[in-house]
This record gives sequence, C-alpha cells and structure tokens, in this order.
Amino acid sequence: MKEKDRGSVPQRGRGFTVAPSPFNSVKLELGVILVAAIALGVGIDRLIFDPLLQMVALGGAGVVAALWLFWRTHRVARSAGATGQ
Repeated sequence: MKEKDRGSVPQRGRGFTVAPSPFNSVKLELGVILVAAIALGVGIDRLIFDPLLQMVALGGAGVVAALWLFWRTHRVARSAGATGQ
C-alpha cells in the first residue's frame, strides 16, 4: 500500500530564517542590547563596588536601551508607513 501524503510543509534548507520585515534591524539591535545587558549584569560587580551605584547603572542602562528601541521602532514604523510596506 502507498502512504497517504499528509500535505507536509516542505523545508527549503536547514538553518534559521526570519521573514522579510522592515523591523528586522530593530530585532537585531534588541538582540545586541540583550547580550550587552547580560554582560553588564554579570560583570557589574567588577566595575562598580557600591550596590546603590550598581542599581543606578543597571537602571540607567535599561532606560537608555528602552528609549533607543522606542525611537528606532518609531522611526522604522514611520518610514515603512511612508513607503507603504
């Protein structure tokens, strides 16, 4: 007997792919910020010894990262809306 074709989705190849999007650059920047934040969180004890200053540094880095991502997302969304993507 023949096996019934179940309509599986064909794979074009191995690897991780992301669908084309105007926000792909923002996604990459988010990944870089996350890696940098983890590195800062792990190494903050060696950089700053005062716990209060450590909290201020981590909080400040978080605020700066959030503002950067907000600004970049807004800019990409505005340009994508202008081009009609």
